[in-house]
Amino acid sequence: MGPAGNAVTDRAPYEAVSWDGGVLRLLDQTLLPQRVEYLALATLDEAIEAITTMRVRGAPAIGVAAAYALAIVARDGDAQATKRAAEALADARPTAVNLRWAVDRVLR
Repeated sequence: MGPAGNAVTDRAPYEAVSWDGGVLRLLDQTLLPQRVEYLALATLDEAIEAITTMRVRGAPAIGVAAAYALAIVARDGDAQATKRAAEALADARPTAVNLRWAVDRVLR
């Protein structure tokens, strides 16, 4: 605790989601606050697993993670594979509104 009983806020900034050389990097939120670890995801299946197991949490972070995951598939240029991936991502956590929104936006 800091002065006057306030929580200490001088923590390093963390990025919940980032893109690094074609790899989706996610802060594994299931490990917080004990450990800070990042997942490096290079496939659609890895991204879906991270979304369904709640390794990424919070509507904005889920939406961004899904958009990047879709980019992993879309870079191959196969429109049908991209559409199938979009459906699989949207189904990964059906109650996450930003997930469906992000997937639909990337498809457009």
